[in-house]
Amino acid sequence: MSFTVIYDACVLYPAPLRDLLLELAISELFSAKWTETIHDEWVRNLLKSRPEL
Repeated sequence: MSFTVIYDACVLYPAPLRDLLLELAISELFSAKWTETIHDEWVRNLLKSRPEL
């Protein structure tokens, strides 16, 4: 693993893009990181479009 990538909320939600990017990180092409603020933002956006969750 040669570098670290910071994932922003816009790539953590929608799910298909998040799944792809997490799979790439799991395969050790790079290390993926995000902050608690970024995490809160993507969850907030998800709940806006899917309030039943």
